[in-house]
Amino acid sequence: MPSSTVDVLLVGGGPTSLVTAHMLLKAGVSALAIEQYDKATQATYGRACMLYSRSVELLDLIGIYPRIADIGFMVRDSITFKEGKAVQARGWSFVQKAIDGNTFFDFSFSIRQKYLEDALREAIHEADTTALRAPAKLVDYSISSSPEIEYPVIATVQEADVRDSQSINSKYLIGADGGRSTVRSLAQIAFPGTNSEHHWVRMDAVVRTDMPHSRRGGVAIESLEHGNVLWTPTDNGRTRIGFVCPPHLFGPDGKLPTAEAIMAEAKKAVRPFSLEFVELDWWTVYAIGQRVAERYRAGPVFLAGDAAHTHSSGAAQGMNTGIHDATNLAWKLAGVLKGHLHESVLDTYEAERRASAQHLIQLDRDIASLISGRIPDHFNAPSSADVNSYLDQVFTANAAFTVGLGISYAGNMLNRRVGAVEPEHPGTALIGHRAPDVALVTPGFAFPRRLYELTPYSGRFWVLVFTGALEPSPSGAKLSASCAERYRALRVALDAPASFTRMHAPSAEALGEQPLGFCAYDVTGDAYAKYHVEPGEGALVVVRPDGIVGTDVALGKAAYEELCSYFGEIVRSSGGTDQGAAADSQMALTVGEISLEGQEERLSVTDTSTKL
Repeated sequence: MPSSTVDVLLVGGGPTSLVTAHMLLKAGVSALAIEQYDKATQATYGRACMLYSRSVELLDLIGIYPRIADIGFMVRDSITFKEGKAVQARGWSFVQKAIDGNTFFDFSFSIRQKYLEDALREAIHEADTTALRAPAKLVDYSISSSPEIEYPVIATVQEADVRDSQSINSKYLIGADGGRSTVRSLAQIAFPGTNSEHHWVRMDAVVRTDMPHSRRGGVAIESLEHGNVLWTPTDNGRTRIGFVCPPHLFGPDGKLPTAEAIMAEAKKAVRPFSLEFVELDWWTVYAIGQRVAERYRAGPVFLAGDAAHTHSSGAAQGMNTGIHDATNLAWKLAGVLKGHLHESVLDTYEAERRASAQHLIQLDRDIASLISGRIPDHFNAPSSADVNSYLDQVFTANAAFTVGLGISYAGNMLNRRVGAVEPEHPGTALIGHRAPDVALVTPGFAFPRRLYELTPYSGRFWVLVFTGALEPSPSGAKLSASCAERYRALRVALDAPASFTRMHAPSAEALGEQPLGFCAYDVTGDAYAKYHVEPGEGALVVVRPDGIVGTDVALGKAAYEELCSYFGEIVRSSGGTDQGAAADSQMALTVGEISLEGQEERLSVTDTSTKL
């Protein structure tokens, strides 16, 4: 049986697997993703179709969003109908409220899963033409216990057009192969959960309707028989429609309804509006259930995406949750494989992502029940209660989590306060949370640039150095005021754009070294405000490769030691032993020049945190 080796073998060809593979390749780690179906040649199909703002941020961070930006539908508005009349502040209105002012991607992005997968396959193929293989199916795997074996995971893979199976040996195996995961089954990881009696319909089609604003944004229709009906414009002029499938559509033997029956029922679900199907792309009827894998890791084997958790599409979380899994796991694997990070860092994947999935599952049980038209018993609602009012309350209360901007992780070796406990820096509140994206001005550019644009994913940490404003002493302020009046012409000349005081000379030019980082100016003060940094004090903020704040320390004499303490727990020594060695982690920090108007322009210096 022929054999080959790869650092990471991924099973599955969906967004979770492909995002992980793409990130591993960008970080310099070899990866191979196998998929039992040749999705590249499949016709357009449905499945997941909504990306929330945080997912779009992450896809942009890894260089994928520009590839799909012109395909999807940007949803910035929503409307809810009840008995044909608009209902204010209900339905999907919670999404925009959670997004506005918190991200530059101020929209939800409606794009069917196929087109994201196409973009990811294209990017992966550009990085490594051998990193994708389909159709190919995992048959079995075993794990060698010998410490001398460099690639201990031995997988047996069968390709559709090859008679004999082959052996693929890897250091790690990732099961991102869906709710019926072969990897999870072979790893003997339990998948506990529940199924409900409800069945939902999802369909994509080109339609005609007299519904007002049918392609302005997300639409919810409150129906007594069909639950909270979903109507969302998506890519290529298609519309995603979803509703509760009435029991009478199933045959006596439980046989699924036909496409014709589903289209006829869809017309009833959107009444009093008319609905005509021009072209039906895809449809499905599925049972609602919520499950979470008992473990996300079994030695060198990991689960991600639907292989680790399944739930309804009620809050449009499927594709988003998988992307969060992928972006959390990929950089950790890459860091360990390249010898930069302690192997124990991998334990934080399950701790962080399984806790998030458990929260989602609890939330999804309520949402799925409410969308289906039933108020959960634990709500203790009166018999006259409005189910859609309760649904709105649940959506609103969990809006930040749903759109991803509010997802956070508990304290662990990656998310922790270092240094003295008191006084605690205000920025400590961000530890374990998303690093805010802010507009900055870099030397030579006449327009603002996003922090995320300046710090793309490469598998490395970033340290943000908030240098603080230069506050003049009382005597200096008095002298400055006197000189400003007496030497006004000189001041105008010095402040001119072409003045040497406005030129940014790289530190490497003076020191004879390679640049350590770059500087950017927080002209508006927004960065300082969102990172809770006092302008007169400054701070150092460590941002993980997945855009999560790892730690925050005050700018001062102890800052270097505190950063060494943080990285010493997670970074391996330069000697390659898996032991903490903070002194061997060369902190690549730099300072930039500050303008004469120090109180007006505050400097934010950004760089990779360690030369790993």
